[in-house]
Amino acid sequence: MHWFIPSRYHRAAGITGRIAALFVLAAPGAGAQRPAPNPTVVYAVGKEPTMPIPLFTHSEQANDDVSDQLFLHLAAYGPTGGVSGDHALIPALARSWRRVDPLTLIFELDPRARWQDGAPVTAHDVVYTWQLANNPVVGNDQSRLESIASVEAIGDRTVRVQFKRPSAEQVYTFAFLMQPLPSHLLERLAPEAITTSDYARHPIGDGPFRMARRVPGQLLELDADSTFFLGRPTISRVLFRYVEDPNARITLFLTGETDILDVIPEPAMAQVRGRADARLIAVPSNDLVSFVFNTRSSTDTTRPSPLFTDPRVRQALTLALDRTTIARSIFDTGATAPDAAQSAIWNWITPDVTPHPAADLTRARMLLAEAGWRDTRGDGVLVKDGVPLHFSLLYPSSSAMRHTAALQAQQMWRAAGAAVDLDRVEGPVFGARLPTGRWDVMINRVGEDPTPSSLVQSWSCGAARRPGSTNYARWCDSTFDRLVTTATTAKDQPAAWRAALARMAAQRPAIFFAASTTPIAVHRRFDNVIVWPSRTWLSLWQWRVRPADALPRDR
Repeated sequence: MHWFIPSRYHRAAGITGRIAALFVLAAPGAGAQRPAPNPTVVYAVGKEPTMPIPLFTHSEQANDDVSDQLFLHLAAYGPTGGVSGDHALIPALARSWRRVDPLTLIFELDPRARWQDGAPVTAHDVVYTWQLANNPVVGNDQSRLESIASVEAIGDRTVRVQFKRPSAEQVYTFAFLMQPLPSHLLERLAPEAITTSDYARHPIGDGPFRMARRVPGQLLELDADSTFFLGRPTISRVLFRYVEDPNARITLFLTGETDILDVIPEPAMAQVRGRADARLIAVPSNDLVSFVFNTRSSTDTTRPSPLFTDPRVRQALTLALDRTTIARSIFDTGATAPDAAQSAIWNWITPDVTPHPAADLTRARMLLAEAGWRDTRGDGVLVKDGVPLHFSLLYPSSSAMRHTAALQAQQMWRAAGAAVDLDRVEGPVFGARLPTGRWDVMINRVGEDPTPSSLVQSWSCGAARRPGSTNYARWCDSTFDRLVTTATTAKDQPAAWRAALARMAAQRPAIFFAASTTPIAVHRRFDNVIVWPSRTWLSLWQWRVRPADALPRDR
């Protein structure tokens, strides 16, 4: 096993730091063998990639996975996978960057970079994409780029970026979150027309692969771009097969028809482990599941919740749950239950994780009593000021995982004196109700960004007041906001983020009960397998196939 970094990125000083985000599998001496003539990766996905264009992917994994093969980021993850500091990332479309002052960065594009129609990638492409990202009709999550004040071309391949405030993540915010689009092909189109254009059906990018063919409802094929300026890809072809049925995807992998299996339920794990031609990679996931409290009344969002305003109630309902049991019943033994909004990809913040307090029903009942809740009716359901501790738990009917968690929580909360109705609705109804506040508690499942600064999107006071934000709980804590702001510029990033997360853990706006490590299965004939915890297949073009183990589809 070794870490792979393209030769142009090696530094004489070597690589140091905590390796927490990159997983590479390689066979000794593999680089000395002649490559297979047509190395191919076949990947069955559960959702069809219909719009693999940056800014228009709607953060759907299937779209992002393909988009990352067609379009380069300005900078890529470095060997540590970190996002803090000016040197955490490595050059990609931008060959270098330099800091002018705490609010200004200048990026130089690689002069070799070309769009796949032969046109050069220019600074104007970057400015155009930035302007497009800020156009409301595009529907992009503008909060991710909110800290950027302006983007200006100061030469054919030079871009100056001004930020609104200092931050340790400025390079990440701009260079990784920006995947430029070809202005010479798109400027003539109205932004709202891009998704229905010929370009959307056959995107032209600047990445390692070209769109080869698309069969709606069946597959999408990418071919290596032999002229890719960072070097010819060592994978010649990638096939994304659309297979909605998860059991069918498992069968395709077990029978050798596909090369990647990234959702492996526990019952299938033994079969995958039993295959001599498969290897498992444990990847820290950005997946985080929680019971979220609505801090406003579900019948009148202008008023505070009569149940969950008091932090003691939220703490009591947390202590009433055996979170470890719930987590491991829906994922596996690799799942943990964090005390704040911290998925496994943020373990660099707390490398030595302190176990959370175990379920403590006695302490839960004491806290509820301190808050004034009593069993005045003799039916086991606590009451305060004539209001029973009776609430609904909202979740989508399509999620068996959330249904399992709901049933377990309902029983555990009942033992603490809370009556819970399961509000199981269709997925579209669930999505529509979240922003309205017409719910008491809901089961949320999110994929977190690589940076904890993204917490402002779902947990800040500003987000609570902003229409359309993902702070569905409408939680607002000024101390937490201050700690997050401090952390974005702190020299000791882990310590600063620990303080912010500790404040969240003390206030309990939600019960975070499952952060998982994702097992991914990959066919053993591949070397130099680089897998990232988020944007998983960014380095797919650098995989290799050992000639001796090549399959007929590789020849």
